[in-house]
Amino acid sequence: MDRFWRTIAIAGVLLLSLISVAGQAQADQAKGSGVTDVMLAADPGESWLHTNGNWAAQRFSTLAQLNPSNVKNLKVAWIFSPGGKTDAMATPLYHDGLVYFPQDNKVFALDANTGRVVWKYEHKLPDDWGGYNVPFFTGKHRGVAIYGEYIYFLSNDAKLHAIHYKTGQAKFVKAYSDFPYPKDFAKAADANGYCTTVGPLAVPGTIIVPMNATDTGGLPGYVIGVNPDNGDIKWKANMIPAPGEPGAETWPGDSAQWGGAGPWITGSWDPDLRMYFTGTANAYPWNPSTRGGGKADNVGAASVVAVDTDGGKVVWRYQAVPGDPWDFDVPQTPILVNIDGTTTVVHPNKTGFIHYLDAKSGKFLKALRFADKINWIKGYDENGRPVGQLDLPAVAGPTVEVWPSLLGGVNMYPNAYSPKTGLIYLAARNLGMKYGFEEIKVISNVRHFGAYQEFIWGYEVDEARDVRTGREVWRDQKSKDGYAGGMLTTAGNLVFYTSQNGAFQAMNATTGEILYSLNLGTTPKAGPITFLHNGKQMVVQALGGVPGFGYEGHNLEFGSVVVGFSE
Repeated sequence: MDRFWRTIAIAGVLLLSLISVAGQAQADQAKGSGVTDVMLAADPGESWLHTNGNWAAQRFSTLAQLNPSNVKNLKVAWIFSPGGKTDAMATPLYHDGLVYFPQDNKVFALDANTGRVVWKYEHKLPDDWGGYNVPFFTGKHRGVAIYGEYIYFLSNDAKLHAIHYKTGQAKFVKAYSDFPYPKDFAKAADANGYCTTVGPLAVPGTIIVPMNATDTGGLPGYVIGVNPDNGDIKWKANMIPAPGEPGAETWPGDSAQWGGAGPWITGSWDPDLRMYFTGTANAYPWNPSTRGGGKADNVGAASVVAVDTDGGKVVWRYQAVPGDPWDFDVPQTPILVNIDGTTTVVHPNKTGFIHYLDAKSGKFLKALRFADKINWIKGYDENGRPVGQLDLPAVAGPTVEVWPSLLGGVNMYPNAYSPKTGLIYLAARNLGMKYGFEEIKVISNVRHFGAYQEFIWGYEVDEARDVRTGREVWRDQKSKDGYAGGMLTTAGNLVFYTSQNGAFQAMNATTGEILYSLNLGTTPKAGPITFLHNGKQMVVQALGGVPGFGYEGHNLEFGSVVVGFSE
């Protein structure tokens, strides 16, 4: 009997131990876990950890719970208003039950069940904040990054914030002396500076942070790699070639000091090549008279640039618009696609073409036209240089009609690629402009554009094209619209996006059939995301702004909302 009771007692202790271990596991799960390198490397499924879904920037989710047979059952699960004062341009992130969304130098963590705020982080801009064209950018953000237990947020004044993903408490706020913020003309003799709106990207051991001052005075653009623990700079890559580098000779005089060419949008990364790929903005000023009169290439501007993220060396630069006299910056995110065994940069951009480049070498492969009307050039030669370019307007002379406009065949709004269908999905439009040059003014060390435009309104074209051939497979064309906010595609054979008129749509990814539509009543300037929460696939779309700097005939008022959908 003693042995029996001893056995029972030991069994009881073991049972209590197992209960204790299980309870601790549940407690640890309740506390949540940070984001590991393995998680960062995965294609999006349960979570959405990168602005563009994965390192390849394909915006393709592996989820298939929602599909053409049941997407019609979508319902609004919740609506959250961030009280935005400017355009909502960020693609949210989702991890461990929370949706993360930045706007107006704030970051919100939302409960994915209800849309309610779990925490809010707010950064106050400096009292002397200001400068040329700065109000246009202030409050706009295009994403955040998540790594370990921290959200990485780049505020408009070029400061990097590491914010605990569960509590909203800042671990550090890092300013960079090489990247001063723009200042109020009345408060500073030098008002030039970096006004940053782009989202960082997390890769193993590094947070990649783009720095842009292109249209706030024209300081040269950089991509920096920083230590996730403290924000210290590990390396710094210049988009414009430094003196002595190949291409530096294409910037006459001191024009490179004001050359712009900053990265506006989060790029892509290849873990095998260890390279970060980014599109760059226009050369600055827009009027090229101070940088070669349109005859100098100005290498690094309106380009795709590849950076070795182990040391920060620029591996190659491909220039889509040499000299960039049309404000045809090509900052769009380069999408990485395996085509016939080769990692290929597929880059739809403002020019109206999709450029194809060998990711390793930067070799030009081809340029396929997608815009309905192009007259700025006749095409590209075998070396990837434009041929048959329009004559430039004379300073203070008559305007020139240009297609596409400086808003481009595609613009800031993200595109997507599905490895399942082999199609690339474009948030495109057909739009022209009358374009002219004027004298360049310099005030408080800030160079003004030196150019002006009048838009010729066209139409929105949300379309699918074969990624290999560029052949159009389907289109959703809307009269007198602007750009869709951005594209999302899934393994469930769906494409989600919201048109500029506020119509949120789910499409059959193969055929373009509209399967679900809901009027959200305001303009989108960001792409949706999808993730799995409590066993259900959800879709979240951020909207905010008006169609301004685009077609304004929708009669939409300014709005700012984040909307969650589920079955």
